[in-house]
Amino acid sequence: MEKTVGHRRTGRHDPAALQRTLAAVRRTGTLVPRGVYRFRSFEEADEWMTRMMARTHVSRSSTTSAASPVR
Repeated sequence: MEKTVGHRRTGRHDPAALQRTLAAVRRTGTLVPRGVYRFRSFEEADEWMTRMMARTHVSRSSTTSAASPVR
């Protein structure tokens, strides 16, 4: 006698959804430039990372169209 504990769902996994997600992530660019970075302290590294994240955010958030009204 066998006991079934759960059921594996098959056929519902959509590999195309994963591909679309990966393509969207790739289009956004990188958060920080590639490379090896050395810092004198954790505070210096944290400050640098914050600057890089802010720079990336500013470059990505310029999606307002030219036809938008000026406030």
